[in-house]
Amino acid sequence: MPPTTQKYNILLQHPVPGASSLALNALRKPDQTYHDAIAALCQSTNLVHGWDLDRDDIAEGSIAYHPIFGDIIYGYSWWRASTMELCDNLKAAEANPAIAAHLIHIDSCGGQAFGLHETFDLIRSLKKPCYAVVESCAASAAYYLAAGCDKIFTTSKFSKVGSIGVMVVYVDDSEYMEKEGIKVKELYSNYSPLKNQDSRNLENGETKEFIEKYLDPLAKAFIEDVQKSRKGIAEDSDALKGEIFLGEAAQAEGLIDGVSSLDDVIAKLIKKTAAEVSAEAPAFDINQLTF
Repeated sequence: MPPTTQKYNILLQHPVPGASSLALNALRKPDQTYHDAIAALCQSTNLVHGWDLDRDDIAEGSIAYHPIFGDIIYGYSWWRASTMELCDNLKAAEANPAIAAHLIHIDSCGGQAFGLHETFDLIRSLKKPCYAVVESCAASAAYYLAAGCDKIFTTSKFSKVGSIGVMVVYVDDSEYMEKEGIKVKELYSNYSPLKNQDSRNLENGETKEFIEKYLDPLAKAFIEDVQKSRKGIAEDSDALKGEIFLGEAAQAEGLIDGVSSLDDVIAKLIKKTAAEVSAEAPAFDINQLTF
């Protein structure tokens, strides 16, 4: 069969555990930054991304493109998707009258919890339509961001969606260090008896207080935010307990709105914005016109 030409390329800045083989076909070249790769993607489309979002020469009716690929972090980064940068881009696009809608394009298993609640609130507050389209995965932090959108679509019935919840990995290497003959000593001021107490409790196997103090509030906020936006999720659904679902099952649980290609989702956005512009257009009584 002759090779097909794809209008849109899918990028991942590195292979993500649990994600699809899309990473093997990533556009990103050796030593190319995440930002440069996304810019290269947008050059061949009618999507607008990043620093271009506040330009005054953007074509009317453009769609702001917000990619979330791979690990999500809070702070600015040349190599990873950032919620701080996403917020900046959302605000710039929202303020630019030439931009009609937002598209959040996701292929991510999640990432850093900090900043997600605030980013979710910002997405929910957008006046312009905002759709999310999911490639192989929108899990945990990635689904948190998707949940704030007006609509969520997956590109395949085998896309993975969900993992609503919070977890942390704590590595205890003390036995290894001791085996290698390395002894670590910590000294604390008499004025600082509670400094690093959480970490010391974990080292002693005391996890209950840490979970209740840090993980439970984050998980509770995550669940409550999703319930605000995704009204179709049942109160007792496993989706709210950390389960992950494939596309069609995710739709049945109320996590997404359907399975649709990237091109089709863009077409839906264009149709929606055109309908809204038409609805807002002023009506004139031709009998009142004067010449």
